[in-house]
Amino acid sequence: MDNDIDSVEYAAVSSPQRAEALAMLVSQEPASERAGRVATIAAAFRQGDNSTPTLVGAKQNEKLVGVAWGQVLPGKTALLWPPHILKGEREIIGDRLQMFLDTQLEALGIRMAQAVLPNREHASAKRLTRVGYSHAADLLYLATQVDRVDTGTADRDIEFEPFALADRDRLAVLIEKTYIDTLDVPALDGVRDIGDVLDGYEQTGEFSPDRWFFIRNNRQDVGCLLLSDHPSQQQWELVYMGIVPEARGHRWGLQATRFAQQRAKDAGRQRLILAVDASNDPAVSAYTKAGFFELLRRSVLLKIFSV
Repeated sequence: MDNDIDSVEYAAVSSPQRAEALAMLVSQEPASERAGRVATIAAAFRQGDNSTPTLVGAKQNEKLVGVAWGQVLPGKTALLWPPHILKGEREIIGDRLQMFLDTQLEALGIRMAQAVLPNREHASAKRLTRVGYSHAADLLYLATQVDRVDTGTADRDIEFEPFALADRDRLAVLIEKTYIDTLDVPALDGVRDIGDVLDGYEQTGEFSPDRWFFIRNNRQDVGCLLLSDHPSQQQWELVYMGIVPEARGHRWGLQATRFAQQRAKDAGRQRLILAVDASNDPAVSAYTKAGFFELLRRSVLLKIFSV
């Protein structure tokens, strides 16, 4: 049996087997979501060559017995579609396939790979842990109907200055300050260059500079608010909000959230969505007070590459 395992080959999926590989990859998804998953993968392949070497397969006697994909994202990150192996195949094939995928990602200069899974007890989470991934956070995905909340500004003591592309360095310095002692996925602190972080933020939803803001008080930058649009879903996303350490404790996060809700409402969108670390009690409390409700909860597993 060990000889059978050693005869399995791991490689990027060839063009003739790509359709079969994609079908296998999405077969583990709920039937109602498979078409959307295939569309996501197809769009990624159209947008760049980086997707080709990160759709990988395990083959035995030319038969595809396992497949995995690392979706390369801006900011030197990758989102994992963990290995799916055929029923009856041994778990070690999935482990080796994931390790092969990691070598492909590292060769492309990826700094960080992450998987978003139902929970940390999921079979894929256990596999990823075996090959060097660690649990980074449990995320809450929250939403609010913007036409149902009070976005009054009577108690606002902060101002919102629109971002301009010429302000990129200023914003980068500010964001790094907001990361100090953060409670929102602290495992990510310092992992990537701030330029890569900004690249990732810009590629979330539809970016426009006029949806990004400096939060100011007394003519000083005290935080930032980054929003994006998802027109096909009729919603905006709160991509990132941060307050510098010395300015925390003034309920400015809640005020900024109210401002974000009003902006989304003014744009004619129905919802504002966001993701937050479930252990970040101050942020969760502020979002709850602002009328957000939980859509779902997911666990994030993370691996940092030494590139």
